[in-house]
Amino acid sequence: MENRLGLLALVLMTSLAANGCGGSSQSSTIRSTTFSASASATTTTARPNTTTSSSAASAGGPVPAGTKATSVTFISPTTAFVLGTAPCRRAPCSVILRTRDRGRSWQGLPAPLESVSEFEGNGLWGLRFGDAHHGYAFGQGLWQTSNGGASWQHGPAPARTVLALEAVQDSELVAVAAPCLPGQSRCADGLTLYHRPISSGNWTAVAGVRTYSFQASIAVHGVVVWVLAGTSLYVSTNGGASFASHSQPCKPRSSYATPTAVTDDGPRTYVVCSGEGAVGSVAKYVYRATGTESSWTPTGRAPFPGNPGDISAGSDSAIVLSAASGASWLYRGTDGGQRWKTVLTEDDGGVGWGDLGFTTSTDGVIIHGPAIPYGTNNDRPGELLLTDDGGQTWQRVHF
Repeated sequence: MENRLGLLALVLMTSLAANGCGGSSQSSTIRSTTFSASASATTTTARPNTTTSSSAASAGGPVPAGTKATSVTFISPTTAFVLGTAPCRRAPCSVILRTRDRGRSWQGLPAPLESVSEFEGNGLWGLRFGDAHHGYAFGQGLWQTSNGGASWQHGPAPARTVLALEAVQDSELVAVAAPCLPGQSRCADGLTLYHRPISSGNWTAVAGVRTYSFQASIAVHGVVVWVLAGTSLYVSTNGGASFASHSQPCKPRSSYATPTAVTDDGPRTYVVCSGEGAVGSVAKYVYRATGTESSWTPTGRAPFPGNPGDISAGSDSAIVLSAASGASWLYRGTDGGQRWKTVLTEDDGGVGWGDLGFTTSTDGVIIHGPAIPYGTNNDRPGELLLTDDGGQTWQRVHF
């Protein structure tokens, strides 16, 4: 993820109560010093939430007790929105939170009337805001708001399953989507890269990829947008309005040499290639290119444990790579990815990470164990972590 929450008005209180989610009006604080979902959720009939006024949503309300994070999106170094879940009496138990002071305090907002889920599950697993008004919750379908979360509409999705979505410079939306459900034995049409204007309009297909893989990664830096769909790499230099095919560096060292994620810090672009190894631990080759040039240089290897997840670079001296298997790890690269060390290990059975990204060269965010609804016998931590020193140390944020 490389993208940028008084008194609660009576109407907002009514909306939150309708979902049965209790809350606390106390603000949250960062306790220690860190800065991308899970078993299937109960599915409910999706319908727009139109019961909350813009003024109520702007003020925000209490944070439901026990809220855990599933996805996070920053629109500035200090303003962020979180999609999550909390215990409630009636599903869906989805929650939207907003902070305007980088996690020191939070407010609750209305949420789409659909459950969150694990990545590729039966629900919503991602949240992105392009600005303070336009937001999108995605997964199995797409929900959108144009009034900062005051109401949500079940909007037209580019395809049945939206794997990745990012907003670019308050103008374009870019998405990688598939016409089938994850887990189906065959998805003949593979993945498709789409874009559309951020406010409204039709989705336009840019490129199609014949693949059975649901691997997707989008990196945004200024007007440059990188998209990894399956094993194919694309780049836009006009803010996502159009894309061109680009070379990718993952030439087979073994049958497992495949690209897993892409990031761009401005001067350089980095791609992670998953190489040889055993189950749960594989080689992680890191390549870099200058800008959008097509020549890739091998720069280093991240530590062996875990399967690679996301990669994000705040600068050439602050590159973070997530990995998970029997545990969950964060690795940090410096010197353009030549040197790597482990900065965080969670002995959690390998629940993994979500929404890794930098909003400045030093400020970053990640979710440890993206949450799914309570009562699914898979109680993930759903912890939001922040860093302000380029990924050297990470602090847990409490809602």
